[in-house]
Formats: sequence, C-alpha cells, structure tokens
Amino acid sequence: MGVALLPGLRVVEVAQGVSGPLAGKYFAALGAEVLKVEPPAGDWARRAGPFPGDEPHPEKSGLFLYLNTGKQGITLNLDTATGGAILRRLLADADILIYGGPAGYLEARGLGPAVLAALNPRLVTVSITDFGEGGPYRNFRGGELIAQAVGGVLYLSGDPAREPLKVGGNTIQYLAGYLGFTGGLIAYYHAAATGEGQLVEVSLMESAVFAHHYANLEWAFKGEIKRRRRDQSPTYRTGDGGYVTLSIIYRDVYWPTLTRLIGRPDLMDDPRFKDQASRRDHWPEVDAILKDYFATQKAEEFYHRAQAARMPAGYLCTPPDLLTSPQYRARGFFQEIDHPVAGRLTYPGIPFKLDEVGWELGRAPLLGEHNAAVYCGRLGYSRDDLTILRDRDVI
Repeated sequence: MGVALLPGLRVVEVAQGVSGPLAGKYFAALGAEVLKVEPPAGDWARRAGPFPGDEPHPEKSGLFLYLNTGKQGITLNLDTATGGAILRRLLADADILIYGGPAGYLEARGLGPAVLAALNPRLVTVSITDFGEGGPYRNFRGGELIAQAVGGVLYLSGDPAREPLKVGGNTIQYLAGYLGFTGGLIAYYHAAATGEGQLVEVSLMESAVFAHHYANLEWAFKGEIKRRRRDQSPTYRTGDGGYVTLSIIYRDVYWPTLTRLIGRPDLMDDPRFKDQASRRDHWPEVDAILKDYFATQKAEEFYHRAQAARMPAGYLCTPPDLLTSPQYRARGFFQEIDHPVAGRLTYPGIPFKLDEVGWELGRAPLLGEHNAAVYCGRLGYSRDDLTILRDRDVI
C-alpha cells in the first residue's frame, strides 16, 4: 500500500453520470475524502449497465461501481429548502465542490459563486457542464454525441466515403472528468497557498475541441480543413477474425519495412508506389494488396512481428485480450474490488502512476450508505431526525 497524497482533503461531489464522478474518483484514489451526494432516487448511472448476470439492480451497475470507487455516499434532495441548507453546512468546511449537470443549477438554488465565496472563501468549485456556465449555448441540451459534433471530433471520424461516425463510448465525457480533476487540483493548491477559492469551469464542447486541436491548427495555420482519410491509419480484417491497424504506412519511412513484413519486396520497384505521393495517389491498389494479405494472417501474431521490426501497428483488443495482456498484468493495471451486493469484480485502475503511491480504489458506496455517519456523526442530527427527513423526501 502506497502513500496517500491528499489526506485530509474534503471533496463534496454533486454530480451524476460520468464526468463529475470520474473527477471525484481520482481525488478519492489520491487519498481525499470524497462525499458523493445523490438524489434520493440515486445517480442515474445506477440504472445503466453492464450488470452482473445481466440483471438490472441499482447496486450492481458496472458504470456506477467503476466511477464511484472509494467514496462515501449520502442521499440529499437539493430541490428542497432543507436539502439546500444541509448542503451549505457540508460545504462550509469542504475544500472542493464538484458539480456536474445543467448550467446555472446551483445558482438557481441559492448557491451561486458569490454565495459560496461568502460561505467558504477557500472553496474551489469545479463545474462540468455541456457548454459552460456562460455564452449563448449555456442552456442548450448536450451529451456525448452533441459534444463530438459541435466540438468538431465527429467530422474527422469514419470512412471518408460515408457520413461521419461517432467515436465509440463516452470519450469526451471521460476527458472532461479528467480535466475537471486536474483543474480542481490546481485551484486547490492555489487556495491552500492564498486562502482564495475559485470557480473552475469545464465544458464538454471545449473538451472536444481540446481533444483534436490539430484540426483547428490546420485551419488556423494553413487555411485547410482537415478531412477524414482512409489511408492514414487503415484497419484490416485478419484471417482469425481479428483486426490489425497500421499507422500512416504510405510514408517513406515505413514502406520498406511493410513490404518486407508482407513478403512483397517487389512492391519497392513498382512505379505506382515509388514514393509517398505516388502511394497516396494509388491508395486503392495498396489497399487491395493489404486486404488480401491480412485475410490470411493472425492479428496478434502480425502485431508482434510488426513491433519487432519497429513499425507502428496494433491489433484491436477485445476485453478478454485486455484482461490477459502481459503488459497490463505486469503493470498491475486491473484490480479486483469486492462489493457487498455486486460481489468481487475486476475494474480498470487509474491511468497514471506516481512514485510511492499505490492506488487503493475501495468500493463504491451503497445508496445512502453513509447517511447516518454524515448526518448524525458529522452534522448532529438524531435518528429520529433522519426518519423525518426521509418522510419529507429530503434524503
């Protein structure tokens, strides 16, 4: 077990879904005390799969369990006056507030920047919204697909002969969560040095632009719109049912190596493929040759041959490939975590390593698991008070 880097740091997380909870997860992994505040019905991620045995259950959501490791959990209805008052008490001695949701949500409930600064001058507020807390799109509805579209990512993804294709998963939401964590950490150290908290804003739209800034630079520097291209990093189906992807293979630096790997040194003398420009002009012919070749190959076997020859290539890993990969195993990336309802499951670890730090992810909280500990132990409510708060839909 390693050294906790953020012991004593108090984080209050008022966020559902992906981005805000991911930011809170990283703080918890570094040793901070993260208090997750859920509505009485729970974070909507509890209703998202995958579920063990494919049986939906609010305590067995793979998405929720992964994103909320190591946190304490309480329920609190912020749409009630009492709920808002309780949150103020929790924030009075907190270091960081992580908020994820519609712009203006906290302000509409009497928790705008000025109120929070008066309540706790050193409080850092991390706001993660679709379009930011300001600007003409402030109140627009968003999400992963919308962020990829208005952020420009969608335009560059997919086959150039077809319509653009969404990048799989919730890539921009995870990136926004990571940016919320890093921005919040920077602001926290500033607050620790000066006593001055501040608002850290992250938007999914701007996170998407950040993710592919090279396309914007292409326009700014050259006046050209970067377009989808099949020849830059093509992917081929292999004979064993897998896939291999190659990185910018038409370039002069890689072409000789590729011709040797596929057993076609004669291609070096073909005038159609004499240089980088020629290969791009005759890409359909190159593509057909490679399709025929890879139809007889095994994906992982070719990957290792290509890497041994110092050529950038990869095989498309399935989840079983990832879990059995010697690289991930050697680095201890995947971890098993036991949960009282979901059981013992394997989780991805933290995607960065620090000297002397061993990640202790801990398990995700049950819905309202720490209500008594927080409301009675920290805030001084009695058990009878909790019953009344439940009856009034406050917790």
